[in-house]
Amino acid sequence: MIDCNGLELHEARFASFTACYHCEEEPMLALKVEHTQRVLECARRILEKEAAPGMDQRLIRAALLAALYHDVGRFPQFERWHTFSDAVSVNHGLLGCALLKRRAFLEGEEPFVQRLVRVAVYLHNRHHLPAHLEGNERFVTDVVRDADKLDIFRIMAEHLYGAQKKEDVVLRVRDEPEKWSGDIAAQVVAGQVPSYSSLRYVNDFRLLLVSWLHDLSFACSKKLLVESGYLDQVLAGLPQQDTRLAPVLEILRRQIAEALQ
Repeated sequence: MIDCNGLELHEARFASFTACYHCEEEPMLALKVEHTQRVLECARRILEKEAAPGMDQRLIRAALLAALYHDVGRFPQFERWHTFSDAVSVNHGLLGCALLKRRAFLEGEEPFVQRLVRVAVYLHNRHHLPAHLEGNERFVTDVVRDADKLDIFRIMAEHLYGAQKKEDVVLRVRDEPEKWSGDIAAQVVAGQVPSYSSLRYVNDFRLLLVSWLHDLSFACSKKLLVESGYLDQVLAGLPQQDTRLAPVLEILRRQIAEALQ
């Protein structure tokens, strides 16, 4: 089991910070508080599988703290711009990294841990990680990115349909059930992950989400995603009778089977 002792102080700091934004009065911010808690739990589950015997406990602590603080930039972002779209507001990873220093969230932690947390918070929302990122920085960042994607998948699966659907969650893409973009599907077939800025339809969002299966860094993350059932739920929303999507669906179903092996 992963030793999670000693996070209480940081959880209290996070709760005090978010209380300033009156999250109970704003559903979108309440969603981010819940998301943070679930990302922290996902990070714990990943570490239980991926942390090597005898691994430096500072790496584990850094990964958990980065999971806890990964989205602190979302709160001032939404307060000022009323959106979670970085493209029309600010890079919330960069803002979060600045907040870690400004609000002294990491006070009392070793410089080694502080550096890893700042790197992971700064990079967690990048479309692609820098090629030079490796070693401890890469491991901690990968844990946070995988944990983040696992819970974003849950959120999107729950908000792509009916009464639960929120336009701000799905970045205000057009909801036309039979439409999807050929260039997005082509990227998925090629094993690539489309960018948020290229999405036009809700089905594009679904394709982006399922492309994350081959973007997750750890085998256990892929298995957790498949076992959650959310992947099947998102896939089911695609126009199943559209033969042009058959190659995409075939590739994705094969990847799902491989993830369970």
